[in-house]
Amino acid sequence: MTFAQARTQLYVPPAPPPRIVPPNAKPSLQGYLRYFQIMSRNPLEIWTENHFNDLIHKDRVLGRQYVMAHDPNAIRRYLVTNADNYGLTELRRALFEPVIGNGLLIAEGDLWKRTRRALTPVFTPRHVRSFAPSMVKVATAGAEQLIAASDSVVSFTQEMLSLALKILTACLFSDDARLDVDRFSKNLDRLLHIAGMPHPLDLASAPKWVPRLGRGEALRVVADLRGQVETVAKERRRLIADGADPPADFLTLLLSAGQDEGAPLSEREVTDNLITFLSAGHETTARTLTWIFYLLSNAQETLARAQAEIGAAPLEDTDPADWSECLPFTTALIKESMRLYPAASIFTRLARADDTLADIPIAAGTEIITSPWVLHRHRKLWEQPDAFVPDRFLGDAAETIQRFSYIPFGMGPRVCIGASFSMQEMVIIVAVFLRRLKFEHVGRTPPMPVMRITIQPSTPVYMRVKERDDSH
Repeated sequence: MTFAQARTQLYVPPAPPPRIVPPNAKPSLQGYLRYFQIMSRNPLEIWTENHFNDLIHKDRVLGRQYVMAHDPNAIRRYLVTNADNYGLTELRRALFEPVIGNGLLIAEGDLWKRTRRALTPVFTPRHVRSFAPSMVKVATAGAEQLIAASDSVVSFTQEMLSLALKILTACLFSDDARLDVDRFSKNLDRLLHIAGMPHPLDLASAPKWVPRLGRGEALRVVADLRGQVETVAKERRRLIADGADPPADFLTLLLSAGQDEGAPLSEREVTDNLITFLSAGHETTARTLTWIFYLLSNAQETLARAQAEIGAAPLEDTDPADWSECLPFTTALIKESMRLYPAASIFTRLARADDTLADIPIAAGTEIITSPWVLHRHRKLWEQPDAFVPDRFLGDAAETIQRFSYIPFGMGPRVCIGASFSMQEMVIIVAVFLRRLKFEHVGRTPPMPVMRITIQPSTPVYMRVKERDDSH
């Protein structure tokens, strides 16, 4: 049965409808004011019907030329085969630099190459696999905590933020008590709420010396986040300098990164990258997990199928790093959730020299924008693009997915370095929770996806949670 034949059975989760713009619409002051209003409320609402129907789309905003590229061949060109011609945009730096400094996410040139080369060994399969037992331990403790409060209503938004950060601190810092997990999580959530949108002056390309009003609280939160991380890193450096045997965790690996090549990371670079991994890894994974459980709570057949697969799998006799191999449907539903609600919802690059994308001439200085939100729901690339269909990532259906039409972790040289870590973590958490718990969404209204760097639910996702009768 095709997706079209199963149309009436498919669950279509909440999403803002594309805007309808008259074909003869011309730039105007009223139009620009409307643009800034939408961007400040929810950038996902800015996309129009044309964006979901056209694979490549030229636009001009405030006198600047943009190309909205959702053609897989164009994406391959500017993110992979000719990536050196496309640098990061000033808007991206303005959004991320106050939080993560010059971490891997926004570093460029020689700094990016040196940092990436130093960090790549940290994310080898061997090291990522070694973190799996810690992930199972933290996920199991989280499930048991919910079981202890059985039949109560909890915010899965907060539960997933807390759980994802606990896993990161276990793997990154061996649960170093110097990091206040609750305070860090709340501060990070607050930071993304108050500074997770481009400032109007940044959208208008105003000079950096022009003050960005309203950023004072954000800077105070950033100072606290960085202070906590610096304290943990300095103590670990002291431990190593004293000849003690340090924990075999991410921080120890990071402090030794690049030393064999004579190019270790500086103290500032270590802090920048720890902040990058803590903020990006914690936030993106937590939001994705929240959407996964929300989707499952509204797709009971999919939930039952996943629970049956997990219940039949020999998880006790399988290395948790290999759980995805014996849980293909569970892995597929995670991938489908990332298609519908990609944590990284936009990629931007600036053309350094003239080029051509999908037969469209690109002049130097043109900004290229790809939104996984649009790409993953594009009507020319996906059947039933707005529906939750995990089966599209299984068997023959998966083979038909066009390459570069699905990029939840990015693509090319700047692909997310922690992708395998995140996928392993999500498979483990979903498996542990679906095996032990049953849950029901009890929110009064469906959460609408809102972009605040990541795609977040507009309201807390409240669930009534109980222990499954057959969990033992």
